[in-house]
Amino acid sequence: MIERLKRIALSMSSWPIIGRYIRVIGKEILNYQSIVRQVPALLQTVSEINHRQLSSDTDKENLVKSVPIALRKITRDISDINRQLSDTKEQLSDTKEQLSDTKEQLVNLTESVSYLLGRVEFVRRELMFEMRYGASKVLDDSKQLKVKAEILSPEKLIAIKSDRLRLNLGCGNIPLAGYLNVDRRSLPGVDIVAEVDELPFELEEVDKIFSAHLLEHFPKEQLRRELLPYFFNLLKEGGEFHAVVPDAEAMIREYSSGHYSYDDMRGVLYGAQDYDGDFHFNMFTPLELNDLLVEAGFINVTVLDQGRKNGKCYEFEVLAKKPNQNSAVN
Repeated sequence: MIERLKRIALSMSSWPIIGRYIRVIGKEILNYQSIVRQVPALLQTVSEINHRQLSSDTDKENLVKSVPIALRKITRDISDINRQLSDTKEQLSDTKEQLSDTKEQLVNLTESVSYLLGRVEFVRRELMFEMRYGASKVLDDSKQLKVKAEILSPEKLIAIKSDRLRLNLGCGNIPLAGYLNVDRRSLPGVDIVAEVDELPFELEEVDKIFSAHLLEHFPKEQLRRELLPYFFNLLKEGGEFHAVVPDAEAMIREYSSGHYSYDDMRGVLYGAQDYDGDFHFNMFTPLELNDLLVEAGFINVTVLDQGRKNGKCYEFEVLAKKPNQNSAVN
């Protein structure tokens, strides 16, 4: 067993840092073994004395003198070993503290690098947003076929304004009764042709905004910086924002379980792409949309339904409110 420990210690003695302490400890163990080897001989001598008569007074005197000397030497050697082991323990403790300090420095450095990477990503997003929607927006708009707002049902507009002004944005071929139906295409049932980010209404004039499968047509940064704040400002105090969007969680879950085809999921995620504007730039989970709405200023965000199958799509439905002076934020 001792030989095996020697071999292990010999192999570890070449390691950086720890090897130095292994070598010191090994040396002390050898000294300790040397002392241990002396003890049996001393005990054997004492045993022999106990079982035989000393031949002369000189032998007795020599024994009386030599035994204490040998015991004192062994005691001194053991004390030296204990002191050296204590010093080695302190050195190991110092090394442990140094390693702890180094670990703390590495943690701090990692946090600093993460912070800097976050700032770089923030600057990148700001630059990209400005390039897409900021200074170059006028040039971009001149190249795009943006529709000019046109009211196709002025009588209906007057009637609805006298009651509650409710908008159904991006209605397509599914207009809603009791709403002003808005789309950028002049389809049957459309009351107002307009872009949803340039509606012919004043701020705080609208009671309710509803949209079904509209929000995914906008990039996330445009949605959070422009569109949702614009809807928020159009609403009166206490007004409602009601939206239906594709449910990414449900689609991924159903696809993974084999209950949803790839073609159907791909068509919902990216849009049918049959015409200009039929492209999807975004996907949502209830939690993500909740966070976007709260960031825009909405309160009482409620998921009315989720994982609901609608044709080839799984969707969820949310309702949120614009606070008024007496609103209690959830």
